[in-house]
Amino acid sequence: MSQREDAQNLFTETLAWICSKLESAEIPYMITGGSAVGFWGHIRTTMDIDIVIQVPVNKINPFLSSVKEEAYVDEQGAIESIADRSMFNIINNETCFKVDIIPLNEKDEYEIENFKNRIKVNFQNKEIFVAGPEGLIISKLLWSKSAGGSERQLKDCMSIYALNREKLNLDYLKKWVQKLGIEEDFNKLTLDT
Repeated sequence: MSQREDAQNLFTETLAWICSKLESAEIPYMITGGSAVGFWGHIRTTMDIDIVIQVPVNKINPFLSSVKEEAYVDEQGAIESIADRSMFNIINNETCFKVDIIPLNEKDEYEIENFKNRIKVNFQNKEIFVAGPEGLIISKLLWSKSAGGSERQLKDCMSIYALNREKLNLDYLKKWVQKLGIEEDFNKLTLDT
């Protein structure tokens, strides 16, 4: 087995594991970032899994209890992160793959809309929730802008746009790129693909 295939297997195993844990704890979630690109664009290697979750502080303990035997997690840090709406990490002991857990910012109109529009997809004969292609394009354009321009984020966007062009909700995209001030990057994306 090649190193790339091995990494893909570790990613797949970890993604299935974390989705199962979140579903058992009845925590709504959405796969995003580089982890979600393969569902809508070209598959690329990623060294972590990004997941947005919607969870009140009092519901995090059952989830943390369910993962602590199989993963490294700073439980107190995770509880504080949920309260502060900041990211925390879980590292699966078996795969050594890192999962970035990002609490949904329920005060951000776009984040709420993006989360509502997540899509159920079939993954290994199981349904999981993934950011839709429009939301992923917008999020990656925002990340690129905040990073001062990221070639990887823009390539991901081009891939998603090119492979889903006929199905994309362009009205939704135009509304949010205008509201979020990322029209210039979006216009480049549509011209280059």
